[in-house]
Amino acid sequence: MRPRMSLLLLLCASIVILPQKVLASDFGGVGLIKIPTARMARDGELRATISREKVADLYNVTYQATPWLEATFRYAVFNPRGLSYSQDAFGDRSYEVKARLLREGNILPEVALGVRDLLGTGVWEGEYFVASKKVNDFDLTAGLGWGRLGSRGQFENPLTLIDDRFSERPTEAGGSFGGDSRSNSYFKGPVGWFGGVRYSSSRLPVSVLAEYNGDDYQREVTLNTLEKASPWNFAVEWKPISQATIALSWLHGSTLGVRFSSSLDTKSMPKRKRGQAFFSSSETRAVSKAPENLDLSSWYDRLLFDSERSGLRLNKATTANDDSVAILEIENVSYAVSADAINQALGLSEIHLPSKFKSVELLLVEENQLAPTVRYTRQYSKRPNRRELKQRLGYSGARDVVRILPPKKISSPTNQTSYRYPFISFGADFATRMQLMDPNAPFRKQLYLKLSSRISLTPRLNLWAVYGQDIYNDFTTDRLSNSRIQKVRSDINKYLTEGESGIDQMFLEYRNSLGTSFHYRSYAGILEGMYAGIGSELLYEPFGKRWALGATINALKQRGYKKDFRFLDYQTVTGFMSFYYAAPWYNVDLAIHAGRYLARDKGMTFEARRTFDNGFSIGGFFTRTDLPAELFGEGSFDKGLFFKIPFNGILPGNSKNSYAAIMRPLERDGGRRLEDFSGSLWFARRNVRYDAFSNNKSRMTPQ
Repeated sequence: MRPRMSLLLLLCASIVILPQKVLASDFGGVGLIKIPTARMARDGELRATISREKVADLYNVTYQATPWLEATFRYAVFNPRGLSYSQDAFGDRSYEVKARLLREGNILPEVALGVRDLLGTGVWEGEYFVASKKVNDFDLTAGLGWGRLGSRGQFENPLTLIDDRFSERPTEAGGSFGGDSRSNSYFKGPVGWFGGVRYSSSRLPVSVLAEYNGDDYQREVTLNTLEKASPWNFAVEWKPISQATIALSWLHGSTLGVRFSSSLDTKSMPKRKRGQAFFSSSETRAVSKAPENLDLSSWYDRLLFDSERSGLRLNKATTANDDSVAILEIENVSYAVSADAINQALGLSEIHLPSKFKSVELLLVEENQLAPTVRYTRQYSKRPNRRELKQRLGYSGARDVVRILPPKKISSPTNQTSYRYPFISFGADFATRMQLMDPNAPFRKQLYLKLSSRISLTPRLNLWAVYGQDIYNDFTTDRLSNSRIQKVRSDINKYLTEGESGIDQMFLEYRNSLGTSFHYRSYAGILEGMYAGIGSELLYEPFGKRWALGATINALKQRGYKKDFRFLDYQTVTGFMSFYYAAPWYNVDLAIHAGRYLARDKGMTFEARRTFDNGFSIGGFFTRTDLPAELFGEGSFDKGLFFKIPFNGILPGNSKNSYAAIMRPLERDGGRRLEDFSGSLWFARRNVRYDAFSNNKSRMTPQ
């Protein structure tokens, strides 16, 4: 599905909240002006960079995927000012990666290896080996470049000492349809050098840059965009605030350029935000607000009252071990970080549970499915006094007072909350749809009012509905799909024009757990803007393991373009078997889905996502099916990036809401799935998985 908000706007909004150092080049990665350096940003930094000049406007999203690996997605608009004498009229999407090989020491420089235009048409294609060394206020860089980065002042490729095949560089990159790997050209052909220096003032937020660029811009000279291109570029950077940079450049010896870059820190945990103040018997105002059916002399009713005020749901309770253990079923309603919800629940248990309970077991429920159990050894022999309340329970806590145990159920509760069903909730907010990187119009958008409702018919059965009312829309069908296979996605603009207002979703969903390791959901109705149908997803997630298995099946019918209750003739069945693995390094989740896609092609999707404990997630995917590139069309195969940005770090209170989007270079029909209904339980449960809990045991402890 198309992104519904602009990632660049989210990054800019984060400026006032999340300070971060920015050293971006015009190409998005850490560098000088046009050339890369060996430097890396902080682990987990997400950066948006826009550079504008005569040759091309560059729109970049760069992520420091690990401490040693930088990845960039780029969209370039050539001849952006529409010079009448230039024959260039091109829009290009590409990827770049840079890996650090050596950290800087007292003597040795920082060293990195990179590939520009890793996947794409090869317009910017080039590879580089670069070293950087800091000397006082100067940061010096020198490197060897291949491809465009080595097209000036060339000399023989030193890799010919290993194999003579490195002497010649293939002329065609990216495949006949673009978007494919050009690995047959990596580090081949003649080599050139590049280098430069950054001077950063120790007193002023200003840097001065000078570089020698190894790119001779022969393509742009041939197309008459440039008369000639000097190798020397100069720039002045200004940091009005520490997480943003504005640069003014003199480029190619003939033109001005400007760059803006902004970033956010996706890795740091947000400061814990507590719910409402804890109840005490002297709070007459709190008593007056309590529902009439609650007896605040009962510990369960007091705990229920404070739980609901704090953004939690207390469903039921029982006791064990001769009433020395209190067992509580808790559901997190408002907390982005599950550890914070547990911390709040355990803090309330210290206040409200009688002293006879020596320990507490929290049986967690997430979207009506079982999650791990948290066992807590209480730190008070009696109910804390008011001074202790003001100190927020005052216990710094050792990690061993909290244990993570397998999921369990309360079969015979001694206390149970009687919720009223059906329960109806409504929502209304402004939302956007964005369409990026269309060669005819790189930025199309829609502003609409999103009206949503949830009717909880039973604890596990919900009716969801979303209606979009158009406010502003500049989508068109000028660029019609030329797909040679069933148009399962490439007709998206028809839905965005003929169905500018309409029903986006209306479906019943049932969620439950079978035992402690099997979780499932079943659904039926209008599942998204383009498809309706019925389906189910099953996840086998053994406790304490890093792997899981999943299965999804959907029977679908394509909706009419007006997004009402009418349908097109096309219907299909999709199904996938999935394998998931939570890697022990960098919080990386890996997934492989094998099965049948919307266009009835068969193949496999590979996913890698890095998800931090604060809820931020970013990753990439690609799909290979039995469709040949000539049938798939431009791009050769489906690929893209995934973002999930939690609002908890931006909003003043606790919030589980987030913005998630999939960014594709272009919409094609091969290898496409229902994104929210095909293998998503594993990722949706990330916050309550054993590995996430283990990382945050100390944050769970009341303090």
